[in-house]
Amino acid sequence: MKALRLILLLQFSLCTFGQSVPQNGAEAGMETLRTLLRGGTIAKVQVLHLPDSALTRVAVTPGTLRSIASDTKTFSVNIGATFDPSLSGIAAKLENHPSDLRWGVLFYDAQGQEVASVFVDKFGRYGYLNGQTVSFNAGALGTDLAGRLHMITGIKR
Repeated sequence: MKALRLILLLQFSLCTFGQSVPQNGAEAGMETLRTLLRGGTIAKVQVLHLPDSALTRVAVTPGTLRSIASDTKTFSVNIGATFDPSLSGIAAKLENHPSDLRWGVLFYDAQGQEVASVFVDKFGRYGYLNGQTVSFNAGALGTDLAGRLHMITGIKR
């Protein structure tokens, strides 16, 4: 109960002093990922794919996709030039919508540590960004994230 009061007081204080809590941590996560790509921090990208037509009894989660992906492609050259434009114009928003994933993109630094991950369904609409459930939006005229991954990898729909 004490913790709840403290949280409410903190929120009230932030509003009172004109400060605001970021409304979309997912968008900040997308911007951080773009910055890592532009800065050359990402040394390797692994793309995981499960065919759109694959039937499963339950929705495919990030952990499941990591273990059952039927197609994997690894990129270690021209990573920024390949992936930065693909993420350009993609907005992310925190959601509470479960996803049946078909794509996973794992970003690694020079030491081989995973520094970011993006998972998305076959429609390119819902997924996960660094473990947070999100929706992706490419705008009115943009190609969805899944479509962009098809183009990058050459994997046919």
